[in-house]
Amino acid sequence: MNDTNKISFSGNFLSKSDKKLSLLDFKEILTEAEVTEIEEDNVHIYSLDFEDHYLKISVSDGSIFPRNPHVINVKTTKIEPNPRNLNQIEPTEFYVLIDFDSSFLWISNGNKKNLVLNFFSKKFKNSKFIIKDVYDQELFLESIKRIDELRITATPDLFSKTNTITTALSDEINQYEAVEAILHLKYQDKFVGNTLIDKIKSIISNKNNFRGIMIAGRDEHNNGILFNTKMISKKIGFHAYVDQNGMFSSNEIFKILIDKIEDEKL
Repeated sequence: MNDTNKISFSGNFLSKSDKKLSLLDFKEILTEAEVTEIEEDNVHIYSLDFEDHYLKISVSDGSIFPRNPHVINVKTTKIEPNPRNLNQIEPTEFYVLIDFDSSFLWISNGNKKNLVLNFFSKKFKNSKFIIKDVYDQELFLESIKRIDELRITATPDLFSKTNTITTALSDEINQYEAVEAILHLKYQDKFVGNTLIDKIKSIISNKNNFRGIMIAGRDEHNNGILFNTKMISKKIGFHAYVDQNGMFSSNEIFKILIDKIEDEKL
């Protein structure tokens, strides 16, 4: 039987030109199943596969250098010449999963975020991709200094059950006979003072009365931060089988990861 190794994914909110990602946009642009990029001594191979509201990306990434001229034979403990030629690359693999329901990007190697963002930027001309860290409730309230947008999703009757949304708004929504409503507020470099932070705290304290809450802002260093009740975890780790070369099966990795994300949404 094959051995197992642990693999971990970090999750971040990914926006395109300040908007949530669109599955249709990505399907229109990313039509190739495999994309190879060669930059001087580096090669990046992206294997793309859409499944329902997910985009699965397996990335093989490597460089000619550094190349140690020697290797160690573990059986003999002897130093031997490295059999890899100077024009050969031994790539490493990492995995990326995009959930278009939540606009979340999950990646198994956080150091490769910029590589993935650059890949998207090349494919989507004149679009700006931004990753925002996801914070828990307490840390978010401590960290937020400026707010960019606030989005609340609820049924019309739930809006009127909190002290944060007026009954008049709920009545207005009901006139349109909508089964679900989204209140989306956008800000322009808005400083979060005491009054606004009290409103945010009130919304978060009533989070069980809403279908979802998403608050995007920035900390004191102007770094993007996010509070999202629909996706609380930013780390998912699990064990998966590896073959005789210590390589994961991408099919198994994505299946386990998707199952865990879907379980978290329940």
